[in-house]
Amino acid sequence: MTYTTTHFALQGLTVWLLLSKNDKAYYKKHRWEFILINLFATLPDLDIFFGYHRSYTHSIIIPSFFLLCFMIIGQFNKEEGPIETTGQKTIRFFKLVSIMWILHIILDLSWGALLLFWPLDPNLYDLTVYLRFSNQPWLFFPLSLVGIIPDWTIYSPTEGQRIFITNISQQEREALYGEFIDLYIEQITVHVLLVLVWIIVILIPALKRKKKREEKEEKKAIITLSLIWKRIKRSFSIFGYFIIILGILLGPSIGRTRLITYQVSSNYINSLTYFDPTLGITFVNKPEAQTEILYQCETGIVPYNTSLLLTNNETFTNFFYSFDNLTLNYYDGNISYTQLITEYSNQVNSAKSTSMYRKRLIGNQNSDGFTIKINETQNEINLYLITLVDEWNTSQSYFYEATIEIKYLIERKQAQIEGYILVGIGVAIILIDQLLFAKSDNKILKKIQKKAN
Repeated sequence: MTYTTTHFALQGLTVWLLLSKNDKAYYKKHRWEFILINLFATLPDLDIFFGYHRSYTHSIIIPSFFLLCFMIIGQFNKEEGPIETTGQKTIRFFKLVSIMWILHIILDLSWGALLLFWPLDPNLYDLTVYLRFSNQPWLFFPLSLVGIIPDWTIYSPTEGQRIFITNISQQEREALYGEFIDLYIEQITVHVLLVLVWIIVILIPALKRKKKREEKEEKKAIITLSLIWKRIKRSFSIFGYFIIILGILLGPSIGRTRLITYQVSSNYINSLTYFDPTLGITFVNKPEAQTEILYQCETGIVPYNTSLLLTNNETFTNFFYSFDNLTLNYYDGNISYTQLITEYSNQVNSAKSTSMYRKRLIGNQNSDGFTIKINETQNEINLYLITLVDEWNTSQSYFYEATIEIKYLIERKQAQIEGYILVGIGVAIILIDQLLFAKSDNKILKKIQKKAN
């Protein structure tokens, strides 16, 4: 996990490194102002106090929008002069706050699902990036590097949010982590080192009085490297790089389609002491997604047939309500096993008569499995699936495992287009910014050429 201290230290050091020469000179004189900006590194985690962690405040779209707005405002408020105006300082302050926000989201991306592209995309995303090697040797190495592979896991909006230890109950916390939570020394070493570096680079100088140093004459190589670094870390160019990465993440890296799979297993049981040959699932047919329901069940000594029913809410609720009452009467000894089976058959037939879809699997067809395909819809629709054993040798007991797998194949054409548009915008921003840089800083190039001569 990314600790709060790590967010604070790593984001502060990263932003400090990317500051322009003038901005860094300003914050060397006003280090406590920079530390105040650094505090916003933990801003997205405020959502733990509002019910769901890693939700709306972890959308990368929101701080990106704010950053772009402040950058544009900054261009219109660009007054030349030796003294910065209050407006310019305020704009810079909020630009850096937005960057802190973005860096927080990037650090959190590989540690759990985030509502990353809200409001463009309501799903939660979890990114794992790994190196892929081939078993073919390369020079003196036994492996060859194939590439860097991003692996996206996508969840629905109701999943993956309540994972922070402060907004789950004591029972949930113990179920997830057990009685104790262990932090291994090797896991926190890097986190501690980052905090120490932050203290040395940013905090300690803020506690000391600054000593004046004489400026040293820059050599040609230093001036050249300084110019290159100045080109790279221009604020609009960095924003352009970021927009390109965002576009690649939203578009091509995930692909044109995305598969989300859920699996549920349960047991069909029939004995003299326990009777439950049913399985019910409520699920959502996601908008603009192809939905498949894959059903499969074991077969054994006792032959049996099953039925798959797609029903509305009323049929689903009535069936299981009646079934619960029936089994309770049987367990309490109010009815016999024969009466139980007779009444159960009546309930099954009643559910079948009001179902919108029915499929019966006979004998070995259960182990072969069956797939139900549901057409795309524009809106979310709740669907109710009942699978049950409706015929078997009633003189014999059985215990079989049934498995239902729900697959959503989501088309991402719109997201792909949005991703490529963002990549184009990012490239345009970089080109325009670099052209403006070449025009405005031509004097530095002439200075280098004179020194070369």
